Amino acid sequence: MSIEDRSWMYEGWNDNGCHSHEWVQKTNAFLDHAFSLVLDSKKFGVLCPCSDCDNRVRRRRPIMSLHLCKRGFTPGYTIWTEHGEKPFSEPTLENANDTADGLDEMLADIGDAMHTVSAEDEPPADAKAFYAMLEASQEPVHNYTSVAQLTAVARLMAVKSQHNLGVECINKILNLFDDVLPENHKMPKTFYECTTLLKGLKMPYVKIDACENNCMIYYGEDINKEKCDFCGESRYVVVEPSTGRKRKPIPRKVLHYLPFIPRLQRLYMEPKTAKHMRWHKEGRRDNPNVMVHPSDAEAWTHFNTVCPEFAAEARNVRIAMATDGFNPFGFGKSKYSCWPVFVIPLNLPPALCMKEENIFLSLVIPGPEHPDKNLNVFMRPLVDEMKKAWAGVETYDSFSKRKFTMKVSYHNSIHDYPGLGMFSGWSTHGGLACIDCMADVDSTWLPNGRKYSWFDCHRRFLPANHEFRDQKNAFRKGVAVHDIPPRRLTGVEVQEYMNEVKDKSFDGYGTTHNWTHIPFLWELPYFPELLRPHNIDVMHMEKNVAEAIFYTCLDIGDKTKDNNKSRLDQALMCNRKHLNLVEKPNDKWDRPRAPFSLKRDQKRM
Repeated sequence: MSIEDRSWMYEGWNDNGCHSHEWVQKTNAFLDHAFSLVLDSKKFGVLCPCSDCDNRVRRRRPIMSLHLCKRGFTPGYTIWTEHGEKPFSEPTLENANDTADGLDEMLADIGDAMHTVSAEDEPPADAKAFYAMLEASQEPVHNYTSVAQLTAVARLMAVKSQHNLGVECINKILNLFDDVLPENHKMPKTFYECTTLLKGLKMPYVKIDACENNCMIYYGEDINKEKCDFCGESRYVVVEPSTGRKRKPIPRKVLHYLPFIPRLQRLYMEPKTAKHMRWHKEGRRDNPNVMVHPSDAEAWTHFNTVCPEFAAEARNVRIAMATDGFNPFGFGKSKYSCWPVFVIPLNLPPALCMKEENIFLSLVIPGPEHPDKNLNVFMRPLVDEMKKAWAGVETYDSFSKRKFTMKVSYHNSIHDYPGLGMFSGWSTHGGLACIDCMADVDSTWLPNGRKYSWFDCHRRFLPANHEFRDQKNAFRKGVAVHDIPPRRLTGVEVQEYMNEVKDKSFDGYGTTHNWTHIPFLWELPYFPELLRPHNIDVMHMEKNVAEAIFYTCLDIGDKTKDNNKSRLDQALMCNRKHLNLVEKPNDKWDRPRAPFSLKRDQKRM
């Protein structure tokens, strides 16, 4: 039946039992239409659209007719979606909220991209396969629902992943669907058919064998090697040969690599997201004097001046990288440490830039221990892809309906302090731990605390005539500071410094430099021009500093920084006799209360 004006459904009926002739005639036509769609409708009935049943209960024709005469049609049912008609409008907010995962809304948005294909610019093969898969999957699972085939299969695969269901379990569920759903339904019957349907959505995924000691990965020219070039360990687990069976070799360690270029291209296959990818250049700022996005910072604008051709195309992508270790098996149960590396496109507006769905997992570096400087070894596939992305890859922009050459550049990295040392190549341990001051740092070794301290190393950053510089007892005793602050080296100078250390086989580590390795990122042609290639994430710094202040002010057990060892060191460095430890009988020491340490009633307050 064609969709027409159906105001008769509600205007020709009232609760007094009076029905217009038009209402009776068209209601009978509706019943004929609804019951003609189902072969066994006399036995099983059809969903009843009366105001009480609301398309939730199947009724036979006599009962349905009685319900409609007494109760009328359910409000708003002018499009008979439960009786063979397809919705012609976009999903409403109420329908979108029916699915907790929001998958219907997402697929509806992506489905719009199928109609943006221009006859002037034909999409590349991967984009065409993606659109074809969506178009073929828009049909509902059966005639009595508006749920599309793709939506149903995608949800089933999500359930499989969330609950770790096996293939055999999914096959049995699909067999149950086959028995329950009406004949000629569109639901796949096997797990293999589901994966075939979702093939257009899949992203490339590579497994790369690695040395057990993190010395090398079997990649590129080394892909066919069976022993490590550095430690000599076997690539595969040694398995006793079984009689008459040829077993596939089992690698000792595997690096999981997910290329990011196809994922960036997928962002441009949906018109709304493709438009958002230009926000960094074309988006409106409510207050131009407030930094709300990385593009408002000096590092971004500096790169624009260095690479004006790259900056001229708003669709070129700048990415950030982040990594940190975590225990995938839960804290306290295992000491296994896994290191994921994430790629974050920075073109998107602030509200979307750091959303979980816009952060791509690129590398999963296996444990059981942290990779330390060998993180560089595992970064090789990612850096090779960065070189390819800088040269440019053909991408289809569904917003402008044109193909363009998308270039990608590295912008910065985001880590905690130990991760920063592994990623940058400059160790964040020891007396030269500062990645900005590098070798020109003023640190002090604490003989009792057995660690380095940067106490009173910041007076050199004050103006030359500042009164603090001449105070000899307010900081370290008998010390006035007239040194100038260290000069931050440019990227080119850092590269020369690094190569000089490399030529000397890294001699002088801890005294003249803190380089542990040369990161592969320096192979990128533009990397020396980056103003701020590495960053410390704010969350770790806030947490660590806040905890140190909290535990010290409350004088909490072993967690306070104000302990006996620190008091012994301050007696050597500072002229603060009122804070020195006082020796008591029986080799005990009394630690005078510091002004910043709260008393018991203050703690309660």
